[in-house]
Amino acid sequence: MSQLKPMIIVILMLTSTLTGCTSTGNENIVQIEINSPLEGDWIEGQVQISITTKMTVSEAIEIWINDNYYSTEELGIVTDFDIDTSHFSDENGSPVDLNIELIYQNVILTEVNVTALFPQQMTFWSSEDIQPEFNLDGELLFKSSKGLESRMYEIYHLNPGVTDPAKISTEQEYHGYPGPSPSGTHVVFNSRVIDEAGNTQMEIFTANISTGETYRLTNNPSFDDSGRWSPDGSEIIFYSDRDGTMDLWKISVNESGYPLETAVKVLESDAREHCGRWSFDGHYIVYESDKTGVNHLWMITSDGLNETQLTFDENQNGYPAWHPSGDYIVYNKQTSTSSNLHILSLLDGETKRLTMHQMGIDAHPTWSADGKYIAFHSDRAGNFDIWIMEIPLTI
Repeated sequence: MSQLKPMIIVILMLTSTLTGCTSTGNENIVQIEINSPLEGDWIEGQVQISITTKMTVSEAIEIWINDNYYSTEELGIVTDFDIDTSHFSDENGSPVDLNIELIYQNVILTEVNVTALFPQQMTFWSSEDIQPEFNLDGELLFKSSKGLESRMYEIYHLNPGVTDPAKISTEQEYHGYPGPSPSGTHVVFNSRVIDEAGNTQMEIFTANISTGETYRLTNNPSFDDSGRWSPDGSEIIFYSDRDGTMDLWKISVNESGYPLETAVKVLESDAREHCGRWSFDGHYIVYESDKTGVNHLWMITSDGLNETQLTFDENQNGYPAWHPSGDYIVYNKQTSTSSNLHILSLLDGETKRLTMHQMGIDAHPTWSADGKYIAFHSDRAGNFDIWIMEIPLTI
């Protein structure tokens, strides 16, 4: 199945007083300004270079990458050309630094240094494989509709590059948002339950990965979803509309995921809060909220205090996940045409774009415990699959 390659626009502003291009006829200067990508940016996939110029004739500009000739492009009034970063992959998916030079008559006009990233596809079924989550040992849990009726899912796990996906059996039929226990022996998920009146409600469950023994954590005529274990294994956070709006709740559990107390609300708010995710040290929780009218990322301390807004743009931001250092958060940003992954630095508030989908969905990222990889689901290969990407993040 061929991969639909994402695109990033590189805009070059050219002005020329070349002989034959102006009325003076005595100067031979090509000026080029690269607006995007910027120095140090990350790129992935096929890079489309779009050029605007005041030149009245085209000139042959050589493209050199890492001191090797790549192509010659006739740059005129309107010209596009591509750089396919897959040519520079080491086949292992490791990031590769690229020095891109534009050369005219043996003179370097401009250059930019970027890093090419290479997402690797992990699942290849025709089913919908989504919502990956790393455990502390580097294995991935995800849900898949493989061999099931529409909108039904089972939980699978795999060790990227080592083992094939294997199904995790539980006592439930439907499974959503699987998340591992800190020990890696259990999984938390949400599942549909039919009450005595025949109504369907969504509840939180845990299961032993080896035996399939399953515990029900919540029992409320509401929508409970997206459970995640605390790093010390003592609590599970989830979101619920049991009080009329979607809010964050948590419940105490033992090491097997058996509920010890009734659920308590984490944060009092009239807005919608959901997808709460613990930091690796358990001190903070990042989540989504529409408090400002737009879905943004927010953060609180684990006791529900010190509410802090993290994103402020006009797009819908969601599905946050922590870097193990606690200094970075990866999330997906949704626009009118696509959803791409971005990384937010809590050190300086800067963001860096991670994927370059122009017309598709990259979403639900999760960070490995060593900070080296980010997994996500994407439809870039034609249907939703699990992908993994090595990240050149220096900590």
